[in-house]
Amino acid sequence: MTAPAARAASPAVVATDLDRTLIYSAAALALDMPDAEAPRLLTVETYQARPQSYVTERAAALLAELAAHEGALLVPTTTRTREQYRRVRLPGRVAPYAICANGGHLLVNGRTDEDWNASVRAALAAGCAPLAEVRDHLRRAAGPAWLLKERVAEDLFAYLVVDREAMPDAWPKELAAWAEPRGWTVSLQGRKLYAVPRPLTKSAAVAEVVRRTGAGSVLAAGDSLLDADLLLAADRAWRPGHGELAAAGWSAPHVTALAARGVRAGEEILRAFLAAVASCAAAPG
Repeated sequence: MTAPAARAASPAVVATDLDRTLIYSAAALALDMPDAEAPRLLTVETYQARPQSYVTERAAALLAELAAHEGALLVPTTTRTREQYRRVRLPGRVAPYAICANGGHLLVNGRTDEDWNASVRAALAAGCAPLAEVRDHLRRAAGPAWLLKERVAEDLFAYLVVDREAMPDAWPKELAAWAEPRGWTVSLQGRKLYAVPRPLTKSAAVAEVVRRTGAGSVLAAGDSLLDADLLLAADRAWRPGHGELAAAGWSAPHVTALAARGVRAGEEILRAFLAAVASCAAAPG
């Protein structure tokens, strides 16, 4: 496979979640922001001829600056499937590496690295209950009054689309208790409840990018429980003031908990990335 174009020696890998971290659906845009204060937006995802996800105009400029920075290697790192990721058109230079399916797929210049995917599937087969068992439990345990959809992503993990108001508050914890001894984790993000094998992590795929590129450091951002391993593995990391991690009060010494919520948090994260990249470039050695 052709290697990505050369960047500056020892760039910082900037591994960032997408949804509700950099890009925002209409439902997640403002949170508590009054309409009159809402910023101008740029559409970055369209599905079935309808806009799906947005960034602010300022965030778009910051993204383009980060993607072009010789001291940074921007790596979108998402739970989205490859098909879902390819609908997203981030401003600026196309990222040479991208991580999809929570680490299950590593894209190099837009193409799937089959060796990486095979190694991931082997690890899951060795250490986790099979996907079929988890799907069967989800179908039987979820309530028909609040279960809207049940889906499988890349034959790697499962997720439910739920009515949050109708779903019992305790149900995700009950599901997590069932899943934990079987080697699976549970994450609730907006209307989606994910069941993901524990070895399927964003941090493992980012470590592979670091190995291939010789990156000098890792910067990361994310908002959900599925991002926690990524944030912990980074040298510096940020989380917005909304999302699953914020609701749990999750923190770590090298993780900055931002106060910004909604689409403006994307701007704050990008500013933090650029400042950190400049700091890494200025550091001796």
